[in-house]
Amino acid sequence: MHDIDALSLREMADLQRRGRLASRDLAEHYLARIAERNPRLNAIIEQTPPERLLAEADAADAALRRGRLLGPLHGVPLSLKDACHVRGFHPSRGVRELHGAASEANATVVQRLFDAGAVALGLSNVPEMCMAFDTDNLLYGRTLNPHDPERSAGGSSGGEASAIAAGMSPGGLASDACGSVRVPAHFNGVCGLKLTQWRAPLTGQFPHDRSGLFHLSSSFAVMGRGVDDIALLGALISGPDGQDPDTVPAPFRDYREQPLSALRIGVWQESAGPAQPSAATSALLQHAAALLDGAAASVTDIVPPMVDEAFDVLWKVLVLGGDGGRGWKQLFGRMGKTAFSAPIAQLLEWSAELEMSVDELRAALVMRDTVRHRLAMMFRDIDVLISPVYPDVAFRHRESLREPGAYRYVFPFSLSGSPAAVIPAGRCPDSGMPIGLQLVGRHWDEHQLLAAATHLERLLPAWRPV
Repeated sequence: MHDIDALSLREMADLQRRGRLASRDLAEHYLARIAERNPRLNAIIEQTPPERLLAEADAADAALRRGRLLGPLHGVPLSLKDACHVRGFHPSRGVRELHGAASEANATVVQRLFDAGAVALGLSNVPEMCMAFDTDNLLYGRTLNPHDPERSAGGSSGGEASAIAAGMSPGGLASDACGSVRVPAHFNGVCGLKLTQWRAPLTGQFPHDRSGLFHLSSSFAVMGRGVDDIALLGALISGPDGQDPDTVPAPFRDYREQPLSALRIGVWQESAGPAQPSAATSALLQHAAALLDGAAASVTDIVPPMVDEAFDVLWKVLVLGGDGGRGWKQLFGRMGKTAFSAPIAQLLEWSAELEMSVDELRAALVMRDTVRHRLAMMFRDIDVLISPVYPDVAFRHRESLREPGAYRYVFPFSLSGSPAAVIPAGRCPDSGMPIGLQLVGRHWDEHQLLAAATHLERLLPAWRPV
């Protein structure tokens, strides 16, 4: 018997290959967990019927008996964020008015996971339109944080993070435009990886492949229990598909071949304002820096350039729209949507109060390019930047937009398109809630930040399901 919670995704497939674990064992394990824990947490909102999941597991076992390994995820169950098409499932993006017919085809990134041998556990919950850091909507309701049901699971990948943290899924597909993977990973004590923007195609994103201004920061992402899980999933979904014209054919290098001793580490910690980290967050960041000191080439304090400008552009242009709210109103009007969750109602109110002139919008788009360039220049001096994800532990429900400035650590790297990972670093001694750290790298160099993350993971407390 194997402790399935202690196995990486690679180990699950390898044990099957060696005849020491069956795909049916995995399916039955996660079906039992979902039955036990999901009614309370509400993380999986459309589950694969048990009989179908078991049949797919049996098919994977039969293939192996014939000597056929389906791929590096042979028979491994994964959960999938409700933000893309999955054949046979009913996507909604958390919007009642968008929930309808089943998808007829898979998003490219979903198909790549299936081609690697994975089977679907189901769709995980999101906030309405994936536009909040608290997972709640009028269609499926609220997802709870398994560490403390009174606290947020984060968003927009809150359902995915909650499911993994509770041991209902070993990993899965998510997305990140403004911190949607990184904040939930931090809140729930799991790993997340936002790929370099344009590394993975957005073909099959729901409801549209192209998402207007949001396309400037949108990226598919992955979540898991350990660094190797997100490294494997990230590599599998990467690469052009011949349909998304923005996807770049950049190689996804193996982090296991990156010597830590060659990496220059920068440590960023704010000391004032809404992003001032809690004492527990600061202590864990300094502990991580100490664990890298002596193992990496260098560890130095650094403050990224133009953080305020990056935050301002992303918030005003990509989130609020800068058009007096007309874009959001037109979008919801086409849906026939008149009732809104509290965060969307707040965004609509703020959007209506902000109307930028053509000159102001032009200046903001120029500023975006300037920020991207300046951050790229920062990575001439360091290879990996480590920072908090959020100033404190998960907030309580309905506080998603209480202080937008608190997302100061994640917004700049959404605007720049930089790859970024989050790993659990420890717990707050007062609340017992998990605290994660963000590791950011230069474009296309995920292997470097993953190498640093792996070093830390080996020295930090091991992950266990809540």
